[in-house]
Amino acid sequence: MVLDYRTLMQITFSIIYLIYISLIIIFMSNNLKNVNKDEVIQAKNIRLAFICLLIGDLGHIGIRLITLLSDSDYGIFGIGVLLEMIGLIFLFIFYTNAWRIHFDKPNSLFFKTLIGTGLVGLIIFAFPQNQWNSEPISFEWLIIRNIPWLLQGLILAILIIRDAKVANDRLLVRIGILILFSYFFYMPVILFASIEPMLGILMIPGTIIYMLWQYFSYKRFFKGNI
Repeated sequence: MVLDYRTLMQITFSIIYLIYISLIIIFMSNNLKNVNKDEVIQAKNIRLAFICLLIGDLGHIGIRLITLLSDSDYGIFGIGVLLEMIGLIFLFIFYTNAWRIHFDKPNSLFFKTLIGTGLVGLIIFAFPQNQWNSEPISFEWLIIRNIPWLLQGLILAILIIRDAKVANDRLLVRIGILILFSYFFYMPVILFASIEPMLGILMIPGTIIYMLWQYFSYKRFFKGNI
């Protein structure tokens, strides 16, 4: 099978990304001993957040690579999307917990509601309207199932930026901004790529923003050098 340059670019970028996030997690694990003793719990939550993201990415990107190389979806591409979305939900659950602990916030109703938003997202994924292994879903349901993830990320980004500015923590401010801006690239792809496939190119800058988020998290909490 002859692959065009666009497919080759997708495959190459996907493999580089998976290697990158795997290395970040390995570096985080190896440098836990360097973490500030007051930030160990936060660091462990952040590492766990990115492990969840990696598991979701392995499912989604792995299945995408199969479909690109075989020119057939085997009826499983939607399952890859499901794994990715579950990974994203848990990414924000654990990162939100890291925010709460780091800024010494109470285990309040607001925090529980924010975590509960992610759990609601997991419940929504179980509805048959998602049609994970069949035809594309309706645009309305596509919006519904992405609302929890959208709320999780946007609220977390605002909270991080607000509290990090007060603490004069520049790296955390950057992390909040990166989370915020990632949606400018991901949401058009999620909502409209089925209508205009060329929007899929926005996944590249969106993924690069996530890579920067991972790097700054490592640099801020794990005190290591890549």
